Amino acid sequence: MEYSRTREGFNYNPRFLEFIELFAKIGADSRIFPKKCGTCGALFRSFPDYIHSTEPLAHGLQDYSDVLDVPRTMQYRNCRCGSTLTIVFTKEVYPILDRFWEMLGKESKETGQPLKEVVSEFRDQCNRYIIAHDSAQTE
Repeated sequence: MEYSRTREGFNYNPRFLEFIELFAKIGADSRIFPKKCGTCGALFRSFPDYIHSTEPLAHGLQDYSDVLDVPRTMQYRNCRCGSTLTIVFTKEVYPILDRFWEMLGKESKETGQPLKEVVSEFRDQCNRYIIAHDSAQTE
């Protein structure tokens, strides 16, 4: 699949971009940030700060819609102290949550990649986008 070029020279999956751009805007949502680590007290003021200052876990994004009967996705990352932090995305925070998981499923089916790999690829591209655009805005 051919990916789209952006100004920072990285190729993004064009199917991912709409969803990545919306994730990037979540940092301004006061229902999520600032976020504080309950173990060490580290404060993450925005999504870019959170991405810069934490480490992704292998199961970084999980869809819990079937378990809770409500569209809900959890993102897991580790604080520098080693504590696992969770951000909960609901339709109130991320209005296209259902479409997001539909897109990931379609990408998995069409590329033959397991859904877990597609989710990891999305997460990596999203993190790169957030960090690149945050850096561009603060320069």
